Amino acid sequence: MLGYMTAKEAKNNGFTNHGSYFGIPCWIATEKGFVVATKWAPMELLMSICHVVESLIASTFYPNDEPCFRFMLGDEIK
Repeated sequence: MLGYMTAKEAKNNGFTNHGSYFGIPCWIATEKGFVVATKWAPMELLMSICHVVESLIASTFYPNDEPCFRFMLGDEIK
């Protein structure tokens, strides 16, 4: 599929785990900070929109909480 990063490519790029962000499948690297990339390139736009919506909701309803993103860490890439 055009723009899809395979597990082998993800591992070669330093990603260590499968994950998701509000149902958007992504690759996650936890060892050197926290790096995330969607598994399919066109989903980056959707992820960016979700970041904006999440930050707006958090700042409106939870103004005293520290900013964070809600990622689900999945299995390790084999």
